[in-house]
Amino acid sequence: MKKNTALYFSVGLVVLLAIFILIFGMFFLNEKDLRETFDVYHLRFTQVSTLVLDDPVKINGVKLGRVEAIELSGHRVVVTVRLKSNVKIPKDSEIRVQNIGIMGERQIGMILGDSEEYYMPGDTITGQFDAGIAEALGLAGEVCDSTKVLLEAVKTALNGTIANPDFQDRFKTLLVKAENLEDRLMSLVVTTDPQLKKSLANLNKVTVKVNELVDGVKEPINGLFAGTDKVMGNANHLIAELEGVTKHLDDLIAKVQSKMDSKDNTVGILLNDRQLHDDLVKTVRSADSLFKVILQDGLDINVDFF
Repeated sequence: MKKNTALYFSVGLVVLLAIFILIFGMFFLNEKDLRETFDVYHLRFTQVSTLVLDDPVKINGVKLGRVEAIELSGHRVVVTVRLKSNVKIPKDSEIRVQNIGIMGERQIGMILGDSEEYYMPGDTITGQFDAGIAEALGLAGEVCDSTKVLLEAVKTALNGTIANPDFQDRFKTLLVKAENLEDRLMSLVVTTDPQLKKSLANLNKVTVKVNELVDGVKEPINGLFAGTDKVMGNANHLIAELEGVTKHLDDLIAKVQSKMDSKDNTVGILLNDRQLHDDLVKTVRSADSLFKVILQDGLDINVDFF
């Protein structure tokens, strides 16, 4: 009986030791310390990609917590994290879902700010998402699909143009015509080149003669301009003298007009006497008639001698 009791005691002790080692191993592997206390925060992201439970939460690169839960809340994803109680998160801190491995592993990284205001445990904080390899591979897949569509379109276009036998025949015909046109142009250049050279030489001779002619008539033209200037000066002098004569005539006419308007002189009296004017007119008319008779019949003069 004592032997069985010792055996049972040994088995029980071994089982308890195994349970203790199992529990200790679980806490050790999960990096949990029963003596530590943790605070819970809720982080809101637009997406979290391959982030999973128990992914690390690093504060300025130091692992101080883990992801506890991931839930969809409306159009955003809310991630619940557990941080050590001695960690305080300033309100100007930067929180991101970061890529840490080539297989798409993720973590939550925090860069603490300098604000003196802190988030309280249980608060909801808005974070940002950093695209990683998984997103790059997804984008590469989309690019590959777009490239395939583009290649199909290019293939269709080539089949309708370059790869089409009709297009090839037309293109060859166009090349032959272009070559023929080039040959004709070369022949034309060869034919007209001497004529062009001769025309240019004649043009140079004409230019030289024109320059000589201009040099020859330059001095006469200058003399003509000088004579023109002298004539213009004489004309200006003549115009000035004519203006003086005109002014003198205007003064004379004004004096005569004043004399004619005045009754204090003979001319004024004669011009202002209406009866005298009429008598003079009659006398002039009679004299005019007498002259006409004399001109027509002649003048008879009778002389008596005693």
